[in-house]
Amino acid sequence: MSNFVIEEFTFYKITLHNNISEENSEATIMIKLDDGAAYMHFMRGELPENHVIPKGNFRDYHTYINLDKYYNYVDIMRYEKPLFFYYDLDTHRSYVTSSDEPVGEEEHEAED
Repeated sequence: MSNFVIEEFTFYKITLHNNISEENSEATIMIKLDDGAAYMHFMRGELPENHVIPKGNFRDYHTYINLDKYYNYVDIMRYEKPLFFYYDLDTHRSYVTSSDEPVGEEEHEAED
């Protein structure tokens, strides 16, 4: 049986690094979770292993993603909802996913 976290999120923050960050990433997307925070580090080259850092009753999830996928993540965060962060505590696999949508449904901005 898998031991995993899947949590809906509504807030995120993007950081573009102008020099090498402490995680050696060029950009980071931080997702606010009830369980803590997820840090998606976008990097070139070889990626470190994903890991979790416990912080009391909370957890910081650190995931490492190829830099070429950065704009895909930005797009899904801007245009899809609801969104969910998934992290498998056994395999350390992680992803961001939307909920089920009907085929052909378009996203529409709220009209004033």
